[in-house]
Amino acid sequence: MNNKLRDCLLVAVLFVGGNAVAATDVKDNDWWWNDAWWTDGQIEVPDNYPVETSWTSYQSGGVEVPALVARPAGAGKYPAVLFQHGRRGLDDGIQRHVRRVAARGFVVLAPDIYAAHFIGTHPIEHDYALEKDVNAAVDVLLARADISSDRACLYSHTRGGYYTLKVATTFKRQQREIACYVSYYPHLQDPNAPEPQQVYGYAPEIDLLTLPMLVFIGAEEQYQRRRVIETSVQVMQDNGQDAQLVIYPGVGRGFDFRPETVRTFADDLASKDAVQRAARFMRIHLQAPASEAPAAAPLTGEALYNSDKAPGSMLYDLPREVVPGVWSAIGATAPGTYANSGHNNNLSFVITSEGVLVVNAGDNYLLAKALHDEIKKITDKPVKYVVLENGQGHAMLGSGYWREQGVPVIAHVDAVHEIEAQSFALLEVMQGRVKEKAAATEVVMPDITFEDKKVIELGGERIELLNLGPAHSPGDIIVWLPQKKLVISGDMAFHQRMLPLFEHTDTAAWIETWDSFEALGAEVVIPGHGEPTDMATVTTYTRDYLLYLRDKIGEVIENGGALQEAYEIDQSPYMHLPTAEFLARRNAGQVFQSMEFEF
Repeated sequence: MNNKLRDCLLVAVLFVGGNAVAATDVKDNDWWWNDAWWTDGQIEVPDNYPVETSWTSYQSGGVEVPALVARPAGAGKYPAVLFQHGRRGLDDGIQRHVRRVAARGFVVLAPDIYAAHFIGTHPIEHDYALEKDVNAAVDVLLARADISSDRACLYSHTRGGYYTLKVATTFKRQQREIACYVSYYPHLQDPNAPEPQQVYGYAPEIDLLTLPMLVFIGAEEQYQRRRVIETSVQVMQDNGQDAQLVIYPGVGRGFDFRPETVRTFADDLASKDAVQRAARFMRIHLQAPASEAPAAAPLTGEALYNSDKAPGSMLYDLPREVVPGVWSAIGATAPGTYANSGHNNNLSFVITSEGVLVVNAGDNYLLAKALHDEIKKITDKPVKYVVLENGQGHAMLGSGYWREQGVPVIAHVDAVHEIEAQSFALLEVMQGRVKEKAAATEVVMPDITFEDKKVIELGGERIELLNLGPAHSPGDIIVWLPQKKLVISGDMAFHQRMLPLFEHTDTAAWIETWDSFEALGAEVVIPGHGEPTDMATVTTYTRDYLLYLRDKIGEVIENGGALQEAYEIDQSPYMHLPTAEFLARRNAGQVFQSMEFEF
C-alpha cells in the first residue's frame, strides 16, 4: 500500500501546533476527536449550498481591480469572507477553492490583484503597492447588501497569507472590521526579506496580530515554509493569542488544489477536512458582534502610534534646550507612523555664535522644513551643516530640503554606501507610511564624507564627528561636544525603547566599541531615540542588554539548543521597555544566528 495512503487511512500520527499525537491517546486529540462518530457512528453533515458566481470590479488608487464573487444561490444573506489568492493568481484551480468556501454558506469576494496590474503568475518579487488593493477589498465586501455579518474573515493561501496579514495589522483592520484569519501554508515573512530571514525569522506583523488564527499545512511541506509557520503560530500562542495549526499527515504543499493527475486520496481527505474546519472556525467568530470581539492585548507604547505632542507641526514634539546652546526635538519611541510624520528619532541641533549644526536631516522634506522653522524661531543664525547619524531613512530622507537651503550634508562613508544601496526602497516605504506628508521628498546624496573623525570648529565650539567602530548600523557616528561634556550618540546608545538588532548588527563588535564610547567621559547623552539621559542609564540598556542577550544565547547554544529555544530565553529585565514586545524574540533570533558561527 502507498505509504501516504496508509498514513491517512490509519491516521497514525496527526500534528497540531507541531506536537506529535498518537491516535489512540484520545485526551491529546480533543481538536479532532468525535465521540458521536466513535461510539454511535454519527457523521457530521457539512453545510452544502449550490453556488452562483459573478464578476465585479472596484477602484483602488486609480486601478480597476477585478474580483470574483461566489455565494449561495438564490436570495438570503450570508457571512462575509475575503479570499486572497497567492502567487498562482486567481486561476481555475483557485476559483474552485473560492466556490468551495461559498458552498459552506458564505459570501466570498476574491480580488484578482495580479490581473489588475498585468502581473503574470508566480512572481518572485513582492509588490508592496498591491497591499492597498487587498485592503480596499475589505470596504467593498462589507458594503455589500447580501452579507449577514458586520465583519469579514480573511481567507488565503501562500503569499495571499502575507497580504491578509498586512491588511489586519499594517492597515489596522483587525477586530473591528476583521473577525479572524484563515490560511493554507501562508507566507508569514516578508517575501522580499533576505533568505536567512525567510527560514529563521518571521514577519514582525505576527507580533501585532490579535485575530483568531487557523492555519493548515501538510506534514511534507517545504522545510523553509514550515519552520516559519510553526514559529509564527508558537509566537502567537506565547503571546496569549488564539492560534491553531493543523498539520495533515501524508500531504505536502498544494494539497487543496493539486490537479487530478497527481492528486492523492490523502490530498482529498485533507482538503475536505480543512474547508469544513475553516467554515466552523469562521462561523463562530463571525457570529460574535464586533463589540464582543476579544479586545487586543494592551501593548506598551501602542498609544504612541497615534499620538502627537505637537499637533500644529509636522514634528512629533517641539525642540527643547538640553544644555545651553544644544537643543533636541525628541521623536516618538514608536516606529514612524502617519500620526508622528516619521519623527521617531531625535532631531538635535547646536547653536553657536556663527551658525547652527543640525544632527539628522529628518524622515522627509516637510519634516526637515518643520524643524528649520522651529530653529528660526529660536535663533537668527543660519544652519551651516547637517550631519547624518547613519544611513537610515529617518536620518537622511529629508536631506533634499537642506540642500535647497544651500546647507552641506555630512555622513560617514559607510552610511553613504547604505544610502546608495537602499535609499529608494526606504523612500517608497516612507511614502506609503506618511502619504501626502511625503510631498517633495527626494533622495539626495551627502555632500561631505569622512571615515574615522571630522572636527568642525564653529563659533568657538569644537564639534567632533566620530566613528568609534561597529555599532547598531553601518556608518553610525556620534557627535561629541567636549567643552559641554555632551554627546549626541545616535544609535550607539538606547534607553527608552528596546534596541533593535538587524541582520548586519555585530553585537560583539558593538560591545567592544562601547569601551571607546564610554571613555569619552560624557555627562549628558542625547540618544538616537528617547529623552536625554546619562552614561549609566544608556550603559544599562545598551551594553548591558547586549551582554545579557549574548550570555543567554550562549547557554542555549552550549546546551545544544535550537532557534526555538533562543526565542524563549528570559528577557524579563528588559521587557518593560517600549517595543520590547515586538523586538525581544527577534533580537534573540538574530543573536542566535550570528553566535552559531562563534562556537
